[in-house]
Amino acid sequence: MKMKKITFQGWKNCIELTNGEFRIVVTTEIGPRIIGAFLGSKGENLLYLDKKLLGTSNQKVWTNYGGHRIWHAPEDSVRSYCPDSRKVVMAELRDGGVAFMAPREELTGIVKTINVYPEGENSFRIEHQIRNEGLWDIEAAAWGITQLMPGGTAILPQNRGPEGLVPNRSINFWPYARPDDSRFVFGDRFVLVKQTAKGAPTKIGLNSGEGWCAYINKNTAFVKQFEYFDENEYPDLGSSIEVYTEGGYLELETLGPLAILEPGDEVTHSEYWTAAEVEQIPLNNDKDVIEMLGIEEDDGCCDDECCCHEEEQKAAKKAAKKDAKASKKADDAKKTASKKAPAKKAAKKAAKK
Repeated sequence: MKMKKITFQGWKNCIELTNGEFRIVVTTEIGPRIIGAFLGSKGENLLYLDKKLLGTSNQKVWTNYGGHRIWHAPEDSVRSYCPDSRKVVMAELRDGGVAFMAPREELTGIVKTINVYPEGENSFRIEHQIRNEGLWDIEAAAWGITQLMPGGTAILPQNRGPEGLVPNRSINFWPYARPDDSRFVFGDRFVLVKQTAKGAPTKIGLNSGEGWCAYINKNTAFVKQFEYFDENEYPDLGSSIEVYTEGGYLELETLGPLAILEPGDEVTHSEYWTAAEVEQIPLNNDKDVIEMLGIEEDDGCCDDECCCHEEEQKAAKKAAKKDAKASKKADDAKKTASKKAPAKKAAKKAAKK
């Protein structure tokens, strides 16, 4: 991973990190906040930035600069909106990463850190770390929020698990979201959220355990992968992926599980960022996503244990038991064949069964 200090969009002392064809820019003037993500040397910024706020800092209230930020869920009108306009501390880590740590929040006692690591080629691991430096226990989850440029489509995978008797997927709507909003496309494998210039604010969340989500815009696929912990509780009615959008941008968000943090405890939620060129086509259904991303198409079954094969599995198990019983009879018969000639006929008969 290559690293250099640059001035970017009016912010001085930014750190540009490059891994193969993918590069990101992190500001040290505010945040921690990633303010640039580019595929190739001539690629456009994939991240949305508010043009009116470029190069500014030291705001006394929370300010939506854009880019990528770390929050702690669940969202709260006071706790979540602590000002993050002060300078962050940058430090190179021994294992090849770079840390960007914000000052302790006076209101919450929380310290937020974003650690960036190279991950293979053309990919980064973005660690979101929150530490409780307050006086009391808190319940929180680390939350990665990426504001992306307008005009694209978010892809949210739905669960494909094998359970057949209990529900295994949910779609959660915020109070200001309408299920009949034309920006939503509900398929069997994916939920699509289209970003439009005139759209009113809306937000949904999924309990997706597939471990990835994506945003397609101008022939570029921006993909975030993450680890999902099936046994843990997630914020917002179990949401591991969320999308918020309005007229100017779309937020692609992933969340870690909730945890009780005693004073001094910390929790980390990691995202793995990649970007790639794609031959963009209009995304209106599951088949469009499968075609564009080259995802293997299936018949709705996740594997051989899928519930839709339940009857076939029962029949196969019954047949296997019958064969095993017949085989045992044959083996027993063969053992006594040298002593009793009639047993040979029994063995052949059992084997045929």
